[in-house]
Amino acid sequence: MVQAAGCTILVVDDEPGILSALEGLLGRQGYTVTTAVNGALAWEHLQAKRYDLILVDIHMPEIDGTAFYAMLQQYYPSLCSRVVFLTGDTLGDTTKAFLEQCGQPYVYKPCGADEILHAIEQVLRTADNPPYPEFVRDTCDNSRQR
Repeated sequence: MVQAAGCTILVVDDEPGILSALEGLLGRQGYTVTTAVNGALAWEHLQAKRYDLILVDIHMPEIDGTAFYAMLQQYYPSLCSRVVFLTGDTLGDTTKAFLEQCGQPYVYKPCGADEILHAIEQVLRTADNPPYPEFVRDTCDNSRQR
């Protein structure tokens, strides 16, 4: 099991109820959580703070999850292996193709706590790179454990 202490998670979803529930769930597990109601606000948070994992909804106004992921690929490629997607989409062709292409874990909404925590632990255990390779120490000590 991954130790949550010291791990920071950015949660991005346009549904306030989901944000609140995820913030509570992850906070109770010991994660430090920042929330954003859209990709534009999440991008601002990403410029100001470092995160070990990003939990992001695919369908949102302004900058959606797919556009946000494309921005990560361009500006923070080491974070791409540290993303878990949320989707309420029943896997339409576009969403399905995107998720298959990026290869990151995803969870269908609505979902249970166990599903979310399993996906987060999977990513933190298997992420290939430190979240910000320009820094020597990885803030989440468990992100390199296998």
